[in-house]
Amino acid sequence: MTEDDYHRYLTAFNARDYDTLETFFADDFALENAGFRVEGKPAFRAFYAFFHEYCREEVIFRGFYPGTEGFVAHVVIRFTGTKDLSQEVLDSRGFSGMNVVPRGLTVDVEFLILYQLNAAGLIQHIKGAVWVPAAP
Repeated sequence: MTEDDYHRYLTAFNARDYDTLETFFADDFALENAGFRVEGKPAFRAFYAFFHEYCREEVIFRGFYPGTEGFVAHVVIRFTGTKDLSQEVLDSRGFSGMNVVPRGLTVDVEFLILYQLNAAGLIQHIKGAVWVPAAP
């Protein structure tokens, strides 16, 4: 995947164009982040259908760093709470590692995301790391 491909991927993600997003994924891909794992395209759609019911998510590009088995993206994800979501609901869905973004609040979170690619160049595995800056 090239940086231009990744920009197309981000455009599709920000537009909630899941049909286009899925063209970038291997059939058996997995997403790991915030202490949970989503496996496969149907689970990916189900997770984001649930999450985007409560939160608007916009990925802002900062950098693209290719490697031998994939790439790392440096992004800021802007989360805006659109509907009340409790920690209890997240826990009951198996997403206990996620944080609640209250309705009406916008939070920017910096991420480094590792994308591992299969032999066909499709995303096999996504693993996010959150940047937590040192306290002043």
